[in-house]
Amino acid sequence: MRIQFEIREKLPEIIEEILHSDRWTTFVKEEIVGKKLVIIRDHSYASEATIEIYSREISIKTAWSNYTYRVFMLGDEVWCEYNGAYRGLLEQQLLPTITPREGLLESEVLNSSLYGQEKKKLREYAEDNLKLKKFRRENFNENRSGVASFDHPKRVYDEFIKEDYVISPKQKEK
Repeated sequence: MRIQFEIREKLPEIIEEILHSDRWTTFVKEEIVGKKLVIIRDHSYASEATIEIYSREISIKTAWSNYTYRVFMLGDEVWCEYNGAYRGLLEQQLLPTITPREGLLESEVLNSSLYGQEKKKLREYAEDNLKLKKFRRENFNENRSGVASFDHPKRVYDEFIKEDYVISPKQKEK
C-alpha cells in the first residue's frame, strides 16, 4: 500500500528528533554535501532503520520489514509518503514523530495489493482489508476467531475504524 498525507511536524523538527532522540542511538554513517546517511538503533528490540536526510526530504527505511517513509516538502507544507503493509502504517518503534494533519482515514491510497492503481480512501481500504481477512479466515479454516490484535494499527484500526484518536499535547499543533 502506498499513501500520502500532510503532517503537522516541520522538517527541521523531524531532523532534530532523528539526530538527538532518547528513544534510539543515532550513528551518522556518511555525511556529504547535501546528504546525511544516518542509522538509528533500538537495542531493546535489536532493530534499526536507515535514514537519508536531504535539505527538503527525509527517506526512512525500516530494517525488518523494509517499509519506507518519505517525508518531503510540498510547497510550504510537509507531507509523508508511506510504502508498506497496511498494518505497519505509523507503527514502527524507530520512527520520528509523524502526526497526520487531517483525519488519516480520508487520505487517498495511491496504489495497493487490493486495488492496484485504483485510488480509494484509506477508510474504504480498511473496510475491504477487513472483509478480505475475514473471508480468508472463514474459507481456509483458520482457528483464530475475530481479529488478531497484531493485525491492527493503533492509529487506524480496520475493524473499528477508530476516528477519535487522541493527540497528546506534545503532538498538538502549536
